[in-house]
Amino acid sequence: MRCVIIGNGPSRLRFRLEDIPYTTFGCNEIYRDFRVDYLLAQDKEVLHRMQQDNIDQPVYVAQSSYRLHRDNTYTQLPDMRQIRFPYTRMSSWLTGEQAIVLAAQLKYKIIDLIGFDGGVQSIYRKDQTHAQPTLDRYNKTIPKILEYYPDLTINISVDNLRAH
Repeated sequence: MRCVIIGNGPSRLRFRLEDIPYTTFGCNEIYRDFRVDYLLAQDKEVLHRMQQDNIDQPVYVAQSSYRLHRDNTYTQLPDMRQIRFPYTRMSSWLTGEQAIVLAAQLKYKIIDLIGFDGGVQSIYRKDQTHAQPTLDRYNKTIPKILEYYPDLTINISVDNLRAH
């Protein structure tokens, strides 16, 4: 089984998301532009915007964020689903990294990543003063994921999905 995880780095704009033929996972505010099969978020402000926008699909949230926000009326969503991880620290990882773990838990074996640029830019917010995430971070977290899911293939460069 193959899936695509869609990040929010500027390289994502080179892709026609509606042409992706696989199951899609998306992070944070992607719901504003494209409906993914699995939507993940954890940041309080992002969850609040989802609430304000009356999001009508399940939102997958790391266990720690789920416990923090499930009963909070500021961030209450109609269908917030908890993700549990095999390694406790994964709960504090970035949403894109959590999406990789959720896809692995759902038995996807090939995961294509688009819009995972690393750096200071995101298509949904102003540039930050420091990189979040850095490419070095992915070089640490992806091997950790592969320790738990050794049969997984993670493709970071997926030109075959690019818009023509």
